[in-house]
Amino acid sequence: MHLQNNVVQSSLLHKELRRLIEFKLLTPVFQPIMAVENPRIIGYEALIRGPETSPLHKPDRLFAVARASRLLASLEFACREVSCERFVELNLPGKLFLNMSPISFTDSQYRDGVTREILQRVGLSAERLVFELTESQPLDELDLLCAASDHFKRQGFAVALDDLGAGYAGLRVWSELCPDYVKIDRHFIAGIDKDPVKREFVRAILDIAHRMGHKAIAEGIETAAEFTTLVTMGVDYAQGYFIAHPQALPATELPANLVQLSGASMHRYHDHFTRRVGEIVVDCAFVEPSVTAETLVKMFRADTRLTCMPVVDQGRPLGMVSRAEILNIFSRRFAHELYAQKPVSEFICALSIIVDVNADLKTVGQLISEDPGQNLSVDFIVSDKDQYLGVGKVRDLLRSITEEKLRVARHSNPLTQLPGNVPLYEWVDHLLLHQKAFVVAYCDINHFKPFNDAFGYSAGDDAILNLGRILCAAVDSQQDFVGHVGGDDFIVVFRCADWQQRCEQILAEFTRMSERLMPDATTDYWSTDRQGRRQKFGALTLAIGAVEPDLAQCKTHHQISQLLAEAKQSAKQEGGNRLFLSRRRQPSGAHY
Repeated sequence: MHLQNNVVQSSLLHKELRRLIEFKLLTPVFQPIMAVENPRIIGYEALIRGPETSPLHKPDRLFAVARASRLLASLEFACREVSCERFVELNLPGKLFLNMSPISFTDSQYRDGVTREILQRVGLSAERLVFELTESQPLDELDLLCAASDHFKRQGFAVALDDLGAGYAGLRVWSELCPDYVKIDRHFIAGIDKDPVKREFVRAILDIAHRMGHKAIAEGIETAAEFTTLVTMGVDYAQGYFIAHPQALPATELPANLVQLSGASMHRYHDHFTRRVGEIVVDCAFVEPSVTAETLVKMFRADTRLTCMPVVDQGRPLGMVSRAEILNIFSRRFAHELYAQKPVSEFICALSIIVDVNADLKTVGQLISEDPGQNLSVDFIVSDKDQYLGVGKVRDLLRSITEEKLRVARHSNPLTQLPGNVPLYEWVDHLLLHQKAFVVAYCDINHFKPFNDAFGYSAGDDAILNLGRILCAAVDSQQDFVGHVGGDDFIVVFRCADWQQRCEQILAEFTRMSERLMPDATTDYWSTDRQGRRQKFGALTLAIGAVEPDLAQCKTHHQISQLLAEAKQSAKQEGGNRLFLSRRRQPSGAHY
């Protein structure tokens, strides 16, 4: 009887699934994926729900029945269609991430070309689609995953490897697929702010991804602590309930508090000295849109140095024509008869990039590298107030970005990745030179060495990392500067008016954090101080010594350093979590 009931139940679910597929009674919900640098939404993952009154409302049940019924391909086609339709209908920005089960390739209902038909009907370009493939099959079935990846790449779609680290052979699959995106499994994200082992795994994943030119997406982020930890570690993209829940009507912009938190966590020295596109723009000839393709082909053949040509209409840039693309077209049989007299405007690259002369190099680099379909041999057009100015060479852009990254890396603390002494001195000297008022605060953890000796270097590193996050989250990322000058010593340069309230916030957050760092049910411990004496210590505390320099008297960072050392010492002498504001605004008896 029990077996008979199961058969009946299975038959009913099979019929229900066919009904949902046939009448497309499937509802897509969209979860945003955000870029961490220059915070913005870069795309949405489409997730599917059945009707609320249906036994197949939840996606796990829905797809389980589809696999059992050998209707997985039919269900995925239906999901793909309703997702694309709704994505276009809502006019959502960025890319659409669609889930795909490689095993559906073995489904008798699978047929090729369906996705192209859907895209043509709804008016969505292939460059905006990313297929997420899940590495959930045993080793002997991984050929399905590779076949799926090759299939989609040949058609111009991008590919993401989903749930990296949760399957059977993560690194092997990654190396064989070479996906455009890798999505780090939720297992490594949950509680990463408290788990140094998970941080090491994620650091390794990020390092491999960046070396291979792949974009890493941390998915399943649910807390602010997880988010800020991942941001400071250098993750490219983020997704999860903390950013936004999947919704039928998703937001198209990030909330201000999330942008601010991301900016604070990403706080870096080079944000204060931004390099602009104007530094690398070069003058370049252009053609009018009415010029014939034959004329442009002759220009390319006459000058082998020309890799592309801007098309400009009465001063307004329209796009770029690629040498390789148009010469390839004219190499075909009967091409001259078909295309010679057509205007060059018809040959403009679909992915032409036009940027403002004041755009920063980092943002333009992201724009070019984010799209896997972008042709890196085609330069980008630079405009000034929507008028053609010249072109930017991709090689010059990449060289400038690399130089800046190397410079920042040389002067960054290896643990927190925050800027060290050199950029701090440069920033202070810059403010002094331009007579811009500021307050500088020295943050030093009290009794850090005894804590480190008692609980180990890993616990000490956690304390330093957490202090760095607290500082970055508390400052105004648009005005203030956070530097890590060594060990447990940090310096903050405040330009915001409410700096004292922010310091009090830092002290309160540090108090809560330091209590969490203590082992369960432990309020104190025995350790050795710097003089070698054994004594009892409690939770870590933070001393902040602050100075507001007299701009008329202080001329270099050396003078600021002298004032700051005295303020720090006074704050430490008072003990506990303390903010000490020095009354002295200029060093005494010193000449520089």
